[in-house]
Amino acid sequence: MNKKLIPLSIFAWIIVVSIVLSCTTGRKKTPVDYVKPYIGTISPKTHGLTPSIKMPGGSVRIFPILTPGVKDQYLADKIFGFPLGFANLMINTGKVKTAVKENASKFDHDLETVTPYYYQALLEDPDINAEYTMTKNTALFRFSLPENKTANLLLNMLGNADVQIKNNKIIEGLSSMNGYKYYFRAELSIPLTSCGTWKNDTINPESKFVKGEETGMYISFPTTSSEKLEIKIGMSFVSIDEARGFIVDEIGSLGFDQIKKRGREIWNKELDLIKIEGGTEKQRTIFYSALYLTRVGMGNVWDTYRCAYPLQTIIKPEENMKAIQGFVNAYKKTGWLPSSGAMIGHHSTAVIVDSYMKGMRDFDVEKAYEGMRKNAMEATMIPWKDEGYITELEHCYFDKGFYPALPVREDAKVADPDQWRKNLIPIIKEKMPYQISWVTHVSVKEWVKEVNPWHRRQSVSVTLEHCYDDWCLAQIAKALGKEEDYKLFMKRAHNYQNLYNPAIGFMAPKSADGNWIEPFDPKLSGGFAGEEYFAEANSWIYTWHVQHDVQGLINLMGGREKFIAKLNALFIEWYVMDKPAFIGQFPDMTGLIGQYCQGNEPSFHIPYLYNYAGQPWMTQSRIRQIMDLWYDSTPFGYCGDDDGGAMSGWYVFSSIGFYPQCPGQPIYDIGSPIFEKSTIDVGSGKTFVVEAKDVSAQNKYIQSAMLNGTPLNKPWFTHADIVKGGKLVFKMGPRPNKSWGSAADEVPPSMSAPLSY
Repeated sequence: MNKKLIPLSIFAWIIVVSIVLSCTTGRKKTPVDYVKPYIGTISPKTHGLTPSIKMPGGSVRIFPILTPGVKDQYLADKIFGFPLGFANLMINTGKVKTAVKENASKFDHDLETVTPYYYQALLEDPDINAEYTMTKNTALFRFSLPENKTANLLLNMLGNADVQIKNNKIIEGLSSMNGYKYYFRAELSIPLTSCGTWKNDTINPESKFVKGEETGMYISFPTTSSEKLEIKIGMSFVSIDEARGFIVDEIGSLGFDQIKKRGREIWNKELDLIKIEGGTEKQRTIFYSALYLTRVGMGNVWDTYRCAYPLQTIIKPEENMKAIQGFVNAYKKTGWLPSSGAMIGHHSTAVIVDSYMKGMRDFDVEKAYEGMRKNAMEATMIPWKDEGYITELEHCYFDKGFYPALPVREDAKVADPDQWRKNLIPIIKEKMPYQISWVTHVSVKEWVKEVNPWHRRQSVSVTLEHCYDDWCLAQIAKALGKEEDYKLFMKRAHNYQNLYNPAIGFMAPKSADGNWIEPFDPKLSGGFAGEEYFAEANSWIYTWHVQHDVQGLINLMGGREKFIAKLNALFIEWYVMDKPAFIGQFPDMTGLIGQYCQGNEPSFHIPYLYNYAGQPWMTQSRIRQIMDLWYDSTPFGYCGDDDGGAMSGWYVFSSIGFYPQCPGQPIYDIGSPIFEKSTIDVGSGKTFVVEAKDVSAQNKYIQSAMLNGTPLNKPWFTHADIVKGGKLVFKMGPRPNKSWGSAADEVPPSMSAPLSY
């Protein structure tokens, strides 16, 4: 009897195991399955991220318009439509209503699907399931129409529109806004039954053409049974013919589900540029979501030069070349190279030089250099100003080596806060024309008319960020044999030294006469957002903003020990008043660890500075702490603005174990990887692998490293090491190996040499 049962038992177990393995295989996640576009859409800062769905390299980016005024997007309660550049598309049932707000519908995140290639939500008020997917230049919508009702497809046109229903399935037109023309063609899967247009809220039934501003169009579909309406929309900046061609070339005869499937495959291929193994489910979710955000971001170069563009130099160098050639084309057209779009600095220079120094030179180098030099010599440095002019403020930078701050009013030079408040009362009515620090003083009235009264001079940050750009420009000048320019910009690269005040050990503001602004508090001076002297931060952050010459900063501070002591102090220096008041003054300083703020990009390089002073184990510890504390897989996942992929780029780099501390210098600082293995596709069939043996939450310290089988005893390596392919292997442990990477001759390079003491 037993002999008969044994084979049956074995057979049964084989079946069970096969079923389990089959189910497990079916549930295996691909990279795109980890992406959560809603990560970071609730923010402790002024607003969260705006989620988007977009194909790699595409021109179409769509996400529902959520309740206006709700800055934390995930908390919005209604969908107001789907923005298409030329119009807002929405659907309702019953009566045609022209106002966008009248057609808004409630929705529920539990009845919503959000992926990089597909979006779905139940519009609860009309009881219509809305879906869309896309290609690079087209969008495909699908609406599940309710039975025995009339559904109305609504197009609220934007700008000056010219739209026509060509036949019962085709709509074509364009809208003009801000000097741009948006052409489109829409193809309906169901013939329209009736239609109409409106202008200034006056509805014209059966009209098939409308022109002008404040216009719209509706197409009605009465149903007796449930039906699905599909709409193919091609969009172009060139012509309706090109929009039509996009539909033919990118969609053709494929249906909605086929395009959706292809979109999934494309994003998996894109995200597979970096394959990760190990880590937790949460870490993998954060990683692939961050990688996704870097691929759809890439906006303002003030932030993205730090790590988003450098990431692209590794996994998509051709995209950097495309962006840089776009900068050059803008220079040819306008006479000015794009600066930072907003904020401060001419950081398009950093993007260009970083790519050039890494060997990526498939752009008009001489024209790019001409534009960078012109920006450095003839463009204003005033925050939030891109116009091509210079003022006395720039002349001070050129002649004296620093950007000047406003001097302090003589009747407000008091250090005692109580006395300061008393002195402030008589002049409080004059608040707006003056720059007011929250603690120490009132500056004189701004006399340079070009200075934005809201963003002010930001004098210390402007000096520091421009002298970094000058260093970048010096590197390419030398490479191109422009020796006189090299000497000029290298001299300016030392300008940070002019604002280091040894008496207090911080970067501090000076007035144009060369005198220190006093009184000065490195934590609280500068007024709202610190912008009298700093860009959205304080001196505790910007004192470290010498990316190109960390050794020079170490020298200014008196050597390694004092530098490390100051760096340690940054992470434990607390608020002198309660946190809400501090955040009220510095809303961008979020993700705080002491005075260090992960929520704003000027901090990003700081944890890696321990590498330059012989304590790489402290970099490893800090990086792990920041990733654990300030990144998550929920809508609360980011502690500040992503700013075009900058904050995401920091996590991608840091989680695989290295970071570009100083773009323009083709090296990477080593941190502490969290994944067992990261395989980076560097093109031409080559990969660069980062392996972390025995890595875990506790095993965060590097015990030893091997690069292509050779011991690596320094906490950095080169871009060339990556692009030629190879393997970097770390042995990880729970306690620091303080002899690894700590010797004076093992630190990453800087502009200055160490001083002898």
